[in-house]
Amino acid sequence: MIATKDRVRIVETRVLSDDWYLLKKTTFDFLRRDGVWQRQNRETYDRGDGATILLFNRQVQKVVLTRQFRFPVFVNGHDGMLIEAAAGLLDNASPEERIRAEAEEETGYRVQNVQKVFEAYMSP
Repeated sequence: MIATKDRVRIVETRVLSDDWYLLKKTTFDFLRRDGVWQRQNRETYDRGDGATILLFNRQVQKVVLTRQFRFPVFVNGHDGMLIEAAAGLLDNASPEERIRAEAEEETGYRVQNVQKVFEAYMSP
């Protein structure tokens, strides 16, 4: 089996936007299972790394969520207010530091013990 890194050859990467976040268009060749190299293009939107926490209030036995305005949802016909778990971009902080700050800012709860459970991609 050929490693994925040996099946991808990046041909060109162009920055399309570097405003709110980074949007790039990359042209690459991909080695298909039938042995043929196929040229493809993809846009990647880099928002940076973030952290989220699912808070649970043991006293009342309930999950604590927050309600926030999200512009992309608004322009797609929703009122824009989404119910979410507390989260934020790392901005050069550790995930544990950032999530403690975000949890307090977004919900008012002070979190002491934070434990990493898994990693995920927002938009693979």
